[in-house]
Amino acid sequence: MGHSHHHHALDAAFWLTAVFAVVELAGGLWSDSLALLADAGHMVSDVAALGLAMFARRIAKRPAHAQMTYGYGRAKVLAAQMNALMLCFLSGWIVWEAVGRLHQPPEVQGGVVVWIAAIGLVINLVMVRWLHGAHDINTRAAYWHVLGDALGSVAALVAGGVIVLTGWMVIDPLLSFVVASVLAWGGWRLVRETSLELMEAVPQEADVDTASQAMRRVAGVVGIHHVHLWRLPAGDLALSAHVQVEHMERWMTLLPLLIATLKRQGIAHATLQPEMARCREGCDAA
Repeated sequence: MGHSHHHHALDAAFWLTAVFAVVELAGGLWSDSLALLADAGHMVSDVAALGLAMFARRIAKRPAHAQMTYGYGRAKVLAAQMNALMLCFLSGWIVWEAVGRLHQPPEVQGGVVVWIAAIGLVINLVMVRWLHGAHDINTRAAYWHVLGDALGSVAALVAGGVIVLTGWMVIDPLLSFVVASVLAWGGWRLVRETSLELMEAVPQEADVDTASQAMRRVAGVVGIHHVHLWRLPAGDLALSAHVQVEHMERWMTLLPLLIATLKRQGIAHATLQPEMARCREGCDAA
């Protein structure tokens, strides 16, 4: 799916989530179900998460200028990291509440839980479909929130069904632990990924050695060193390197070949510095 589709999906998901969060929160308070309240709390956090993702998307569109030569694309990574931390915080809150309810399970109105959770599940599955497949880390952070909601709705639906059939109230906090675990896992993954991107680590889909070996195979190239590979704020891969060549006068011929080689590796931007092969030690010292 294209970027414009996911942009419209974010807007639609925001308003749909905001409306149903109010409904689910009211239902959770009425039925006294932690599974439903946990899912409602997650949907409230989703409203904030989707709103933050939409705001970051608008900031990222601002053009680059003399003080921000890379532009504002990193705003989406920062928003994704904030959303990831919200997932971890929400997971901790659910666990805290669930532990307390294990000791004193309240009377839960299972029928109300089943109906509201079923509606919530349908809405969440629609939003999961809208946001699935996004490559943008900002949209993927929002997707994890919505996916966690869908799982929360499943947990609430199962809990309500068990309570209606058996009256076993403990199932409500027990399933909340499952939801909390999924949220914590998704939050940790996003925290790790966004931290690595902010530190300009090599992206998972790229490999420095593979790119270097591909450049070394170009006739006339003797060696490659000082290689750096990272993701630009706009999402493209970039590489910089020192290239040792046999004959400096051939550089203007070698440069387009090297750039074409890197593009086949998925690297859209390259900054390459030529060096004579015998210059390695002197150039490094300089």
